[in-house]
Amino acid sequence: MIDPQQRAVPRPRPALMIGGAALISFASTLLGIGGGAFMVPLLAAWAPMRLKKAVGTSLAVITAVVTVGMVVQVIRAPGDILWGEAGLLVCGAFAGAPVGRWLLRILPRQMFRYVFAVFLVVVAIRMFGLVPAATAIVGDYPHLSEWRTIAFALMTGFVAGVTSTLFGIGGGMVIVPALMVGYAELSDNFAIARATSLCAIVPISAWSTFLHWRRDNVRAALIPKLLPLAVVFAVTGVFAAYWISADFLTLLFGGLLLMMSIRIATQRVRAYVPGDDEPIATPTATLKPPGAADD
Repeated sequence: MIDPQQRAVPRPRPALMIGGAALISFASTLLGIGGGAFMVPLLAAWAPMRLKKAVGTSLAVITAVVTVGMVVQVIRAPGDILWGEAGLLVCGAFAGAPVGRWLLRILPRQMFRYVFAVFLVVVAIRMFGLVPAATAIVGDYPHLSEWRTIAFALMTGFVAGVTSTLFGIGGGMVIVPALMVGYAELSDNFAIARATSLCAIVPISAWSTFLHWRRDNVRAALIPKLLPLAVVFAVTGVFAAYWISADFLTLLFGGLLLMMSIRIATQRVRAYVPGDDEPIATPTATLKPPGAADD
């Protein structure tokens, strides 16, 4: 039997890796998501690198991408960013991540997989317009002077932090649909939900990247190769969000939710691989212990 350590290492595919990273960056700023759910497996397969290195490097790239996206968003349409709401979402996410890690240790993760997968399907169906529009959960529009707005933002961020830990998906997958379901005016205005989510992701990703950098989990030499094209596509994604029909973007995001629900419900538990082991306490809970789903 061949020693696993002696098996041939997969051949790097730089063209596919750079092109894939660019497309993920485009989707990140177009839809207001982090993109780690796609970037990590891309780096693990085509860099190639172990999971913890892929997670750290992915976070570094995503942080740069969403930061550029936020700057372009401020230049292009600053009025679409709900800054107060974004700040509350960040606070909630920082509080939710440790709770998610605690639940990860004491509760059956598979049960949460199925529950959250069903939740994503229901939200996707709502975004597809297959369910008649109901009264918004919170109100017509987020007003920070109202306690309901503050509570809903903190709770949404909290759920985003918990689910990031349990299922390895970015907070944007929770934040964007939550804003659209929570407020009547945002249900018809994808641009505001997307822009607000994008800005909330920036500080969370930056802090997570710093924690991974301290643990030497970032392959710094790879970042200059990925960023140039990724940044160009990130800028394009922000502008494309205003060129493409909001209805189409809503359907596209709903389709992405369906894809993630299938992945969460069907993904096999990952076998432990030496070197991928130690979890790192990150606000976004992007890095998970052995056996957790990849981000």
